[in-house]
Amino acid sequence: MEKMGVFLVERMKLDQLGKGKQRLHEELTSLSWEGRSVVRNYYVRKISISLTVLLVGIVLSCISLAVYMADRDDDATQLLKRPGYGEGDRKEALTVRVDGEEEQQLEVTVQERKYTDREKQELLDRAVQEAGELLLGENESPDKVQSDLYFPESLQGGAVTASWSTIPYGVIGENGEIKDPEDEEGTLVEVQGTLTCGGKETVYTTSVKVYPPSLPEPERFRRSIQKEVERADAKESYEEELRLPETVEGKALTWHRTSENPAPAILALTFVMVVAVYLEMDSQIHQKAEARRNQLMLSYPDLMWKMTMLLGAGLSIKGTFTRIAEEYRRGKANGPEDRKGTKHAGKRQVNYAYEEIACACFEMESGVPEGQAYERFGRRCQLPEYIRLGSVLSQNLRKGAKGLTGLLETEAEASLNERKNHARKIGEQAGTKLLLPMILMLGIVLVVLMVPAFLSF
Repeated sequence: MEKMGVFLVERMKLDQLGKGKQRLHEELTSLSWEGRSVVRNYYVRKISISLTVLLVGIVLSCISLAVYMADRDDDATQLLKRPGYGEGDRKEALTVRVDGEEEQQLEVTVQERKYTDREKQELLDRAVQEAGELLLGENESPDKVQSDLYFPESLQGGAVTASWSTIPYGVIGENGEIKDPEDEEGTLVEVQGTLTCGGKETVYTTSVKVYPPSLPEPERFRRSIQKEVERADAKESYEEELRLPETVEGKALTWHRTSENPAPAILALTFVMVVAVYLEMDSQIHQKAEARRNQLMLSYPDLMWKMTMLLGAGLSIKGTFTRIAEEYRRGKANGPEDRKGTKHAGKRQVNYAYEEIACACFEMESGVPEGQAYERFGRRCQLPEYIRLGSVLSQNLRKGAKGLTGLLETEAEASLNERKNHARKIGEQAGTKLLLPMILMLGIVLVVLMVPAFLSF
């Protein structure tokens, strides 16, 4: 097939660049190191696989046609196999040929096979024998039944259905379960099974003697205690208190209220609290980091305008940083004023942008190069705006570029729009967080309104 594929590709020039093939050729070339030959090899492989599939399909079609024609000639019959009992009706699609006329397609319904009266009786007789073999279950003899009986719902492979009943009622359950008889000498129970096959019925009857099940001594004694408690409860049902039995089978009983050990619950709660604290601490760190980013974003326009004014007043970049840091330190030391004009030192909210500026000034005083201090200032803030500002200040210091004041002014104007968008986003997030409390309040209001209405009916 590969040779045929090469021949067809060369004859039909499939590997030549044509309409709609440019993108495919570029992708094939980019995915392989074979260069131009990868396109030709791709089309050869593609044609070879297509021819192989075509050939296989033609061969399978010829074989199926031959089999169909052979079956069409040899399958002429007047007999259709009927479904077995219980299999349901089956539909057959047939073709009928009429002399002198065209063939006709018909769908014939073949009913399941029905048993004759003789076959029904034979099935019932065998079902009676099968029921006798299965009924005892794990018991060895009908004269001593101590474990559950087996009441089959169908016999003879489903051809015969069975329904069961017992006399007296209550000793054996409907599914053959022993109901714990109290008579140690055994209870005689008559078991009747109604067997049905195609509308014909027969009754299977046998008798079994049911004894209390043989239990381990601890389980037997526990049941004896339970029976004594039930007997005392029934006897003293008119009293305000129930007196529990003091002896059972000659053994003294002492009763205690069951109290749960709180240690496992406390231990489990401890593990839950540890996990909760661990996760909550991480959550708090995330919240603080997010609050810091939000504050840096909101402080950026103010910082830009302040730097623009100070640079415009003739200060250098280092002088601007130093002036802003000193004002921030004085304001932080004096603190905000209350309504009476009293200043409260140390209560001013921390401004992370100015804290980083103060840190940059400290680095420059400690011997860190000025340009490096500006770049480190931007990286510590971890926001693109501050990183860009630190890079601009560092480049301006090295290259002495002009127009820094105008650049900062433009940046300040642009940052105002970003600040508005960011503030709007924060407001939307706050609204989303309030959605759940609002839903809970709505539910409470609905309960307050609807409960009195229902109680009034």
